[in-house]
Amino acid sequence: MKRHQMRSIAIILCLSTMIFANTGFAKEPLKKERSRSHIEIDPVNTGTYTGDAGKDNFIANCSPCHGDAGKGDGPLMDTLGEGVRPRNLSDANLLSARTDEFLFKTIKSGGAAVGLSEAMPSWKETFTDAEIKQIIQYVRNSICKCKYKK
Repeated sequence: MKRHQMRSIAIILCLSTMIFANTGFAKEPLKKERSRSHIEIDPVNTGTYTGDAGKDNFIANCSPCHGDAGKGDGPLMDTLGEGVRPRNLSDANLLSARTDEFLFKTIKSGGAAVGLSEAMPSWKETFTDAEIKQIIQYVRNSICKCKYKK
């Protein structure tokens, strides 16, 4: 499926979720199905995932708010509530001050769990822990191009 088609589907699913959330007809977020053989662990850096699963899941589920480049400029950025903006994940100064554990908890449990906006949803029903780690690695390696600095 082409990237623009995936983005269109993600936008439709996000809007459907917003519209039908209280009716019980909400759609599940898009999740890129991958075989276990596609997920490769870098033998040098244990726990570092390679492959494009993190990118696929980011584009399908995170980019509607954060944008394809993670700049916080996705097509749903203006639907989150007054004064609420998605984080600019390309901001290396911001992301290098955040641990992978903090990012993991934010994605898994939602923004409110870490003192941020509740507009950032919990993704624990959508992604496995390994998939969340892949998304974090994708953000670190391809979007902010940064690592946590103590």
